[in-house]
Amino acid sequence: MNHSFAKINLGLEIPFRRPDGYHEIRSIFVKTDFGDDFELEFFSLKNNAQPEFQLVSKNELGPQKFDLFESVSERGDVSKNILTKAYDNVFPFLKKKQGVRIHLTKRIPPEGGIGGGSSNAGSLLKILLPKTSLTTSEQLTLAKGIGADVPFFLQNQNCVVRGIGEILEPIEIARGFGVLAIPSLSLSTKAMYEGLQKSLQNTLDSKIWKTLTEDVIRNLQVGDWKGLYGQLENEFEKVAFQNHSDLKELKLRFMQCGAEFASLSGSGSCFYGLVSEKLAQDVLLEKMKFHFPSVDFLSFSI
Repeated sequence: MNHSFAKINLGLEIPFRRPDGYHEIRSIFVKTDFGDDFELEFFSLKNNAQPEFQLVSKNELGPQKFDLFESVSERGDVSKNILTKAYDNVFPFLKKKQGVRIHLTKRIPPEGGIGGGSSNAGSLLKILLPKTSLTTSEQLTLAKGIGADVPFFLQNQNCVVRGIGEILEPIEIARGFGVLAIPSLSLSTKAMYEGLQKSLQNTLDSKIWKTLTEDVIRNLQVGDWKGLYGQLENEFEKVAFQNHSDLKELKLRFMQCGAEFASLSGSGSCFYGLVSEKLAQDVLLEKMKFHFPSVDFLSFSI
């Protein structure tokens, strides 16, 4: 059994829009212990030439996001699934041309900002790329072509992320406990970026992230989540709060119920709260469920 883990963002800044149409980012990507499971089978191809990808999935998403995955599962249009794209992109480089069948148990909500599709693609690539002769640099380029967050999911550690997601620097982060909120609404990534109204910059230089100070690094290493408050912020929150006051209430309630740090993750609709102790996590989960009975909540650790 292979695992495909979700991530959360600790801080997310968008300094500018690049000449290539992408947006420059600064963030810390942190892997969680929550995610999808999948098993991979290889099979021979009749003509030993044309790629063939098959998906067999079990949808364990809550009612809030169930249909979103169904639309790109084998019961919908699987050609739009990022797993299909990942397989098709790496197929020409496989030393032995084989078909792939994936048995996927889907738990990470789509459009949540926690890397569901990118995590799936990265997990598949970690199995397929060793079957090629691509260099590490070529592998990262291929992964970036599938999705901006995919290169992170080829790593085995948490990272400071820059560029469009391909510049990765490992960072030490203490163990912590979290509660994830999965609202019913979905936030369009395109609309979220447009809402920031970032101007074009004529350089692709990824300078040092200005907010990643020595204090922030120390707080991350020792798990002082309270010390991150006001230091690491997700710029997309201001866009989300403009149109969805209930999301602002969600974040405020996280803090009122005992979270030491709370934030939107990525450009999706999921919010999370972090605490230092398992007991505090249990209390936070129960309080949030009480205040928001229509929202799906789950526990995770980092």
